[in-house]
Amino acid sequence: MNPVVQAQLKAFSNSNPSSKFSESDFFEVFSIYSISNGLLTDDVDPFKAHLQGDEFGLDGITIKVQGELCTNSDDVAEALTVGKNHHVEFGLFQSKTSEKADYGNMSKFFDAAFEFFSGCVLNPSDQLQDRIAAKDALYASALKRNPSLDLFYVTTGTGEMSDQIKKLVDATTSRFVDLSIFDSVRIKLIGAKDLQTGYRSATNSNSERVEILKPITLPEHPNVQQAFLGYVDAKELVKLATVMSGDDENPRINRAVFFDNVRDFNDKSEINHGILEDLKSGGRQSFIFKNNGVTVVAKSVNRQGDFFDLEDYQIVNGCQTSNILFQAQEHAKGVHVPFRLIVSDDPEFVSTVIIGTNRQNEVKEDQFWALTPFMKDLEEFCREQSDDQRIFIERRENQYRTEAVERTRVFKPSELVKSVAAMFMYHPHRAARDYRGIKKEFSNVLFQSKHSVKLYHAAAFTSYKLDFAIRNRRVDRAWGIYKFYVLYMIGRQYAGEGKVFDQKRKMQDQIASEIISFAEDEDRLVNEFSKCAEVLDRLISEAKLETREKIRDHIRSERVSKEFAKSLDLN
Repeated sequence: MNPVVQAQLKAFSNSNPSSKFSESDFFEVFSIYSISNGLLTDDVDPFKAHLQGDEFGLDGITIKVQGELCTNSDDVAEALTVGKNHHVEFGLFQSKTSEKADYGNMSKFFDAAFEFFSGCVLNPSDQLQDRIAAKDALYASALKRNPSLDLFYVTTGTGEMSDQIKKLVDATTSRFVDLSIFDSVRIKLIGAKDLQTGYRSATNSNSERVEILKPITLPEHPNVQQAFLGYVDAKELVKLATVMSGDDENPRINRAVFFDNVRDFNDKSEINHGILEDLKSGGRQSFIFKNNGVTVVAKSVNRQGDFFDLEDYQIVNGCQTSNILFQAQEHAKGVHVPFRLIVSDDPEFVSTVIIGTNRQNEVKEDQFWALTPFMKDLEEFCREQSDDQRIFIERRENQYRTEAVERTRVFKPSELVKSVAAMFMYHPHRAARDYRGIKKEFSNVLFQSKHSVKLYHAAAFTSYKLDFAIRNRRVDRAWGIYKFYVLYMIGRQYAGEGKVFDQKRKMQDQIASEIISFAEDEDRLVNEFSKCAEVLDRLISEAKLETREKIRDHIRSERVSKEFAKSLDLN
């Protein structure tokens, strides 16, 4: 194996320990991470995208709706509730540690990918059934535009294609295009240099030099080291907003530097189309007078005259402007944009800037949580726990992108709410599928100042330990869909029938401590999983359900939740 890739793989595996993963397993996950989070600048948990076991020709599948990874139909249903013009991306992966691309293995990979979309997979595993159900749910939703498809075949060699393999790739591309279900089809042979570039991009902070024309210094502020106001040439802004994704690739929008979701940008919308046409018809000089400007926040800046070296920066508003100028290309020459640069290493102040500069946009409610004192306290508490109990609460998009943390310990607000809803609100049947309904119903109940952060940490930590047991094959992987019922069982066992958040703080802390002790005992946790599976398996058998999708729908019903509680004498 390439020595640089070998070193990067070792660093990745050290940050994400797993006793059951072989070097080959880790390489598969490492490849997904380097491509998705590095070359594509997405924010994906590679372990969730990875297909464990010996799937025919496939090592991983990413199904992204507006950038959110979906591994089953529940995830798809939730993702489709946000926005209207959904951008869907399929990514399929096959990774080999050998240096040369093998014609036979590539053919096997392409056949497996084709079978996945044509509905011809024979005896699919549970995890593959979940991905198929997610794919089918997307196409059944009557998308306004077809998904894109990327196929990645990974080696540790040069990534160059022989003439024979080029013919295979061309024939395979035509084969997928002829299905008429994709907006675009790309097949990429990934080599060692691509993996190196991707891993570095995924683990290093953004840095770039920008020239600000006629910068003026803004007034002092206790939370701001420096701040400047001026304007920039369009090419300077595009430079900040793009990244090179490979040696032979043209620049592409760097999704990781934006606060906004870049997939929300629709170049075919009437407004954006009008702006592009205005630029093409000679409206370049007037652009600066019509545009509200762009705000960039950086942790550190080194100034040399009108040139500013930015380190760890984020474009907190300006997604639309950046995308339009990127697409305008030569028509953006001579265009200038109002530009504000704020240098601050205070995350709380940065959060207020992000919210303040996006008031006119539809900002996710989850992102406002970054400002609440409770969420700040929870993040700090979870992060300061001992190594095994440490959890990372992601209050802001890509918050831990460049940190060497175990990816499966990172919890987004939505994942935290699901775990808490199952364990302490006693809604295991709704947790997986009805996140937004739960959030709306309990918005005035969750994350209150009187609550103990230890309860939320206990829910997240137990959820992590259950995922760990599934990923490391301590339990049957098919039981993964039962996870929220296991959380419910543990919550009822230690919190009882009452409303735990109404208890005194001392009692909340005691309950959390008991749950943590239980979750740390893997044998007890696996035994609880087995008890849960025994009951749910029986209820499913009585209903005479066969397909995994019907089983998933069945256990999401309130009736099954009540029968489950009754069977375990939890009423």
